[in-house]
Amino acid sequence: MSIFAPPIMEVKEHIIQQSLSLFLKKGVKQVNMDEVATNLGISKKTLYVHFENKQDLVHHCFQKHNDLVSEMINTSAAQFENAIDELFAIDESCSLVMKQTNPYLLGDLKRYYSNTWALIEQLKQRVLFNIMKNNLIKGVEQGIYRKEIDVDIIAKLMISRIDALVNDELFPLTHYDFRKLLTENRIYHIRGIATLKGINYLEQKINED
Repeated sequence: MSIFAPPIMEVKEHIIQQSLSLFLKKGVKQVNMDEVATNLGISKKTLYVHFENKQDLVHHCFQKHNDLVSEMINTSAAQFENAIDELFAIDESCSLVMKQTNPYLLGDLKRYYSNTWALIEQLKQRVLFNIMKNNLIKGVEQGIYRKEIDVDIIAKLMISRIDALVNDELFPLTHYDFRKLLTENRIYHIRGIATLKGINYLEQKINED
């Protein structure tokens, strides 16, 4: 290899980043390896040096995507002390991600790339579950969530509602605004677990928006 050529891992990371952008924009079913290679200005042969096939490339791309989304959500959550503000900040991050995502992408991953879809499930079950659980504990300590709630059960219910929001049969993103779905879901959720103090804060926040 020429001393001027970039390291193999650097090339692979570049392919992943650029391919992920393409998949998010156009979907995974609609993009073939020829288009990926053309978009990156490389040969298909170079693609297959780094990835066994399209399925392998898609999997690596959404491993990267999971890391990016996890970092974004954790950063958003850490910016706010108030538990209710934290939830809305997380929703804003999720809304931004979905705004940049082809509306057919999640459905295609679920139908045609089951191993990669499992990564999305891990993001919900591990990262989001822990964030939701910590948020509930914080809200109880702040007196804005009811102290008698079962944190584990409520966190799981919150995750199950996320499943509903990304269900393309129930809420197809070609017909629903994902930000609106998140907002309605969040208000519904907070009203169910909040104390009077929490509800008053929520009403104030809604009126300000």
